[in-house]
Amino acid sequence: MKDLRVGASTVAGGLVFGTLIAIGGWWALDGGIYGCTFADAALQDPMASQVRELATPPGSLANGESVTGCDDDDHFAYFAQGYTAPAQRADIVAHYRAAAARNGWHPAPPAPDEPAWRQDPTGERLGLCFTKQVNGTTSHLAVSWTSRGYRAEARASHSGDSWCP
Repeated sequence: MKDLRVGASTVAGGLVFGTLIAIGGWWALDGGIYGCTFADAALQDPMASQVRELATPPGSLANGESVTGCDDDDHFAYFAQGYTAPAQRADIVAHYRAAAARNGWHPAPPAPDEPAWRQDPTGERLGLCFTKQVNGTTSHLAVSWTSRGYRAEARASHSGDSWCP
């Protein structure tokens, strides 16, 4: 009888240990302490679609600087595309404000601790920032200026935090 109890305890302990190993392995593969979860990584394509749906102002062309991925530190998916900017900055701003509104994006207020370098000398925010619910999470869309034109980027996360770059 004692042997039966020892055997049953050994089997039960093995099952518990095996279950813990399987759960731990899944947790590690799904981001664990470091890295994006599967749910966050799955937001990459929706973020790309959100940027592409806005189109571009007349004359703006994608300059090949498209990046997509998932930030392992902060757990957010992103898609960004750089564009040449032959139009005036005011025309680009007007285009993206109108396109964002048509696509359900809402202007995001500046963060209270937003650094001063993110504003021009008059205190106006440099670039644009919008928010919208995409696939059950708050996403952020930013349009910012670069030395070669401008960049549109969308970010979102289910397990971390995203913000306008």
